Amino acid sequence: MTLNNPTLFASTVLIWGTTWYVILGQLGTVHPVVSVGWRFLAAGSILLAICTVRGIPMRLPLTVHGLALLQGLTLFGINYCLFYTASLTLTTGLISVIFSTMVFWNALGAHWVLGKPLEASVLTGGGIAITGLALLFLSEIEALAWTDQTVVALSLCVCATLCASAGNLISAKTQGAGYSLWPTTGFGMLYGSIMVLIGARLAGIPWEFDFTWLYVGSFLYLVLLGSVAGFAAYLTLLGRVGPGRVAYATVAFPVVAMGLSVLFENAVLDHWTALAVALVLLGNWLGLTRHHRNTLA
Repeated sequence: MTLNNPTLFASTVLIWGTTWYVILGQLGTVHPVVSVGWRFLAAGSILLAICTVRGIPMRLPLTVHGLALLQGLTLFGINYCLFYTASLTLTTGLISVIFSTMVFWNALGAHWVLGKPLEASVLTGGGIAITGLALLFLSEIEALAWTDQTVVALSLCVCATLCASAGNLISAKTQGAGYSLWPTTGFGMLYGSIMVLIGARLAGIPWEFDFTWLYVGSFLYLVLLGSVAGFAAYLTLLGRVGPGRVAYATVAFPVVAMGLSVLFENAVLDHWTALAVALVLLGNWLGLTRHHRNTLA
């Protein structure tokens, strides 16, 4: 069954809107870097198993394996390691605001690297949506204490966002060349996880696993939904609409996270929240509904 673009977008937003909180279940006994390694080792293995069951060819040229290696290093390795580490210092709201700037990095990267046209609607809509997102988490931004530790954590988030954007561009390149995202993503996750785990061992970080219900439950959720289903939907959509537009998911899913906070953490909504959500929706509408062949509408 082939899912349409709006369904893929909604699936990505709903899945990743919940993972911001689930990730907190991974922070504790096991070092965040090792948790990232275990997560994508499992997810990559599952994706390649799906390829086997569905009969999707997994023989790839050496150059494509090289691109998968780079994708694994950037999108599934450095990106997540830095964000997991930053989560020890920063709130998820602040992290999501920084991550949402990928709308710009993807659009610029697609223009510079892939030769895609740089569309004003994507940049304008992205600016409006990110403004709304910043307003949504304004209290967290205002409460930010500018210590050395905070500055380092913010820098990690910026680097992580750039790495994620690079991984997006690599996926766009391999899909554009006609290669299925299933084996390339599966190998990318495996390569990324292996590099992460080796890096952790070289840094003296033990390979641990926490068998508590919280850690195992959050781990399975992040592997099956956050990684396998989430990236399958996101990268499929990326191949259809391009890196610039698909990055709007990074602006939309923090709104889902805020909704969950209202339901389960007694967060209070006010007129500023309503304005923030309206700006996010307006920005998404401007950036995603321009009439062309690969539009979401």
